[in-house]
Amino acid sequence: MRYSLLAALLLVVPSLRAEERPNVLFVISDDQSWLHASAYGCEFVQTPAFDRVAREGILFNNAFAASPGCSPCRAALLTGRHIWQIENAGTHASSFPARYRTFPEVLAENGYHVGYTGKGWGPGNYKDDGRKENPAGPAYVGEVLESPYKGISNKNYSANFKNFLSQKEPDQPFCFWYGAHEPHRGFEKGSGLKAGKVLEKVEVPPFLPDHPEIRSDLADYAVEIEWFDRHLGEILDELEAAGELDNTLIIVTSDNGMAFPRAKANCYEYGIHMPLAIRWGGINSESHESDALVAFVDLTATIYDVVGIPHPSTEYPLAGHSLLPLLQGDEDDASDRAFVFSGRERHSSSRYQTLAYPQRAMRTAEYLYIQNFRPERWPAGAPQKLNNDGTLGPEHGGYHDIDACPSLSFLIEHRDDPNVEGYFHYAVDMRPEIEIFDIVNDPGCLKNLAGSPDFAETEEQLASQFQQYLIETGDPRILDGGDVFETYRRYSSLRSFPVPEHVAHHRKEMEQDGWISLFNGRDLEGWTASPPADSFTIINGMIRAHATQNQSHLFYTGDVEGADFTDFELLVEGMTTPGSNGGVYFHTKFQEEGFPNAGHEVQMNASHKNPTRTGSLFAVENLPESPVGDDVFFTLHIQVQRDTVQIEVDDEIVVDYTEPEDYQHPRYTERRIDHGTFALQAHDPESTVYFREIWVRPLD
Repeated sequence: MRYSLLAALLLVVPSLRAEERPNVLFVISDDQSWLHASAYGCEFVQTPAFDRVAREGILFNNAFAASPGCSPCRAALLTGRHIWQIENAGTHASSFPARYRTFPEVLAENGYHVGYTGKGWGPGNYKDDGRKENPAGPAYVGEVLESPYKGISNKNYSANFKNFLSQKEPDQPFCFWYGAHEPHRGFEKGSGLKAGKVLEKVEVPPFLPDHPEIRSDLADYAVEIEWFDRHLGEILDELEAAGELDNTLIIVTSDNGMAFPRAKANCYEYGIHMPLAIRWGGINSESHESDALVAFVDLTATIYDVVGIPHPSTEYPLAGHSLLPLLQGDEDDASDRAFVFSGRERHSSSRYQTLAYPQRAMRTAEYLYIQNFRPERWPAGAPQKLNNDGTLGPEHGGYHDIDACPSLSFLIEHRDDPNVEGYFHYAVDMRPEIEIFDIVNDPGCLKNLAGSPDFAETEEQLASQFQQYLIETGDPRILDGGDVFETYRRYSSLRSFPVPEHVAHHRKEMEQDGWISLFNGRDLEGWTASPPADSFTIINGMIRAHATQNQSHLFYTGDVEGADFTDFELLVEGMTTPGSNGGVYFHTKFQEEGFPNAGHEVQMNASHKNPTRTGSLFAVENLPESPVGDDVFFTLHIQVQRDTVQIEVDDEIVVDYTEPEDYQHPRYTERRIDHGTFALQAHDPESTVYFREIWVRPLD
């Protein structure tokens, strides 16, 4: 829907007094794809409030979410940094490190009255990393109402905004986040029909079958968008009544795409392409519509630019570019935007050991380029999960990266129907590593052009741009594989899944070669920790070693060899985090406190202040440089035979030591090659080290 120049001339733009600092109203729905607003020509969704913002401001046709999932996308919006630049906050339902400042926090420090209603940042745990309140600000959620349908929140968003305004000081600028819970699942089934929606007017996306069940589900979705829009209209009226409308930068968008198969939690067009309208009295553009490519990190930069407050961090700078020149009519600025990026890591608890399905996406004006970094994993989640008793659940009872909904149920139930099976496979099948789509002709992202001979030159150009940008912005997935993302804790509920075939095959091969696993990936069975025992926890199938007080050690006390090893090979996959120290002991014995007196330690340390680096036989053969960096899993291979110790790091021999008969450690009297068990070290409260895949092979 295009707005004429006449509409622009009718808009009265006041000149703002120099002392008037603009207010900020950030409005965000929950799970709404870009097409589903009447300003974009959608006939089955009516959004008069969004349309008003677009009509009196600028409607953006090419705005893209930082992630197709809510909490990482919201974290990127709040910080102005890509999801791969904000650690835990870049994955779903994790924590939010306080060192990444959010624009509500910064504006509050600069005298703004700040708050939010509905859904701020979440789901996740913002307190675990040092925050005292939601990164979106103090909550205003006290006003409630009777919801018209099940699934719609009872929060009275507009009344909460009115309450918020009543508490600010006279002439105090404000920053308010209106985060609706709608149109997040679940919808009341049939609510669209109850509301008078006509199924024939519903437009079905290309990746879903055209069936009344699907159309009805989409109509229910439309009802929730309209509820969100109704409250937006009331908030605009409240702003106008308060005389603050033209002095308020109003940004209206959504966090990610519609909660349907192959949309939300996918880097396809319907998962990352967002509605966006911006209104502000300072807009000075003749056009009320823009085709510029806009990334969500650009919105954060725009807020800082408009309010005139510099971003406070030089260590963690903004990743986006301000849209202020565009808002003020500089179309050349808009034309410089050749591409924008999105990405995802873990969404729900959907796979074995809570593994992610990592994707990065680059969107140009014509193409969508996607890299699936772990194509051996199920993109929608494993097809089956385990019941609480450990038995295998029903076939196709998984797919938990797709919100439970009638559309998913329809695809599963009719997957053998020739008219449906293709759509089912689009939603759940494994995908190639590289996908490229001609968005102009294939917005449903159904025809992958990657690997096509006729497309080779364009593919090479896109791949080069893609790689270069991710390298420049420090994405661990490109730089070192991104193992660190798999270590981030999920605070929401966890599910259990069967062992994947490739993992089972690996285990079988190891066992056939005489290796015995010492860690089951579920709990610490067979291991005993010295106090404080909570220094060792299980996260995503890994042992997390983090001393909660002084150092602690986790000793193997299980049944293998009676936990008493002489000659052996030990394989340990481990990872250090920046500034951390850890280690693996052998030929040791349980000790209640302090560093073990018995046995030797193989060091894990890439950047701790202690200069003894990873792979060292501590205090015997110390390596001055680590052969591996932080945040990357590596393999320690320790082989002990008679009086000789050989240590390999990622198949490279770093220590080959033969112990003299008269060897005596100056401090630890039993620290020698002898016999005993293994121990993992939690060195200090500032160090965090991870362990996975612990295998031993006794030697005769």
